[in-house]
Amino acid sequence: MVQPITLWLDDENHLGVVELEDRVFGTSFHPVQCTSKVGGSFQIINYLWYTTYTGARHYFRAHTNSYTPAGRMKKVNPELCVRLERGR
Repeated sequence: MVQPITLWLDDENHLGVVELEDRVFGTSFHPVQCTSKVGGSFQIINYLWYTTYTGARHYFRAHTNSYTPAGRMKKVNPELCVRLERGR
């Protein structure tokens, strides 16, 4: 399993952005959804990846998706993400 470098979550800790190591770009940023708050499981949304945090954050502003974060994204301890799955 890939361990996140940095994790940002919304006020409800349901949606966020995770920074992972990437062989080509150094790091990559992925929009994520919490699948289990108790178990610390997150899932990358639609296999999406971006080269910047801003790119991944702007994904949530698109009117074409059903994911709406609650409030601002805040940097949290990446150890909250115990398990990270690669999307649906």
